[in-house]
Amino acid sequence: MKLKLRSKMKKTTVQFIVILLLSVLSGLSIYTYTSGVESRLRSSQQTTAVLIAIQQIPIGTALGSAINQGYIEEKQFPQEAVPTQALSSVNASKSDLVALQTLQPGQLLLQNNFGVSAANTGALVIPDGQLAVTVSLSDPARVASFLQPGSEITIFVTGQSGNTKYTQVLIPRTQVLAVGSQVLQTPDGASGGNTSALITVAVTPLQAKRLVHASQTLSLYFGLRTAGVDFGSSTPVTDDSLFN
Repeated sequence: MKLKLRSKMKKTTVQFIVILLLSVLSGLSIYTYTSGVESRLRSSQQTTAVLIAIQQIPIGTALGSAINQGYIEEKQFPQEAVPTQALSSVNASKSDLVALQTLQPGQLLLQNNFGVSAANTGALVIPDGQLAVTVSLSDPARVASFLQPGSEITIFVTGQSGNTKYTQVLIPRTQVLAVGSQVLQTPDGASGGNTSALITVAVTPLQAKRLVHASQTLSLYFGLRTAGVDFGSSTPVTDDSLFN
């Protein structure tokens, strides 16, 4: 009788320990999950300070002078949406740098907007080793009116090979140098009411050849991007693979 009682007590003890361990593991799993959710939520809500032009900053204006004249103010932007080159503060080493192009009100200020001196290419500053190429795009294809000098973009191209239509990334990342507009002409030569945007971008020599060819033979589409964009596979999207 005593042996049966002891055996029963051992089974009860083992069951209790198992239940206790399962409870602890369950609690740890829930804690880990909720901690991860809270961490991602905090990350998505984090903001960082950036500098914004609130008045037009003429080419050649010193950064320190622009701040002293009230041309620039600090604002909070979502951290995930801020380009890697965004200016967040100005120290003594940067105050003498000058605007390399005319900066418009509302423009997010980037490090490459300022340098030791403005290059002798009019109001356009071309990064060393690159070319400035201009293409004409409709509003949707240029991200409506959100593109501005200094914006980082991805350039897509859409075309047709045989019976297959495709869309592919042509240039994963490049910088907008200038944004303008032109009035479209009607067939009789009169000015129409529609306008298209002239977007000038900085590209390498190889990218320039590809962009010029694509602009003459295919359809271009621009996408405004942030630093964390990763396209993964370079496989073109077709009608057959659209939903894969």
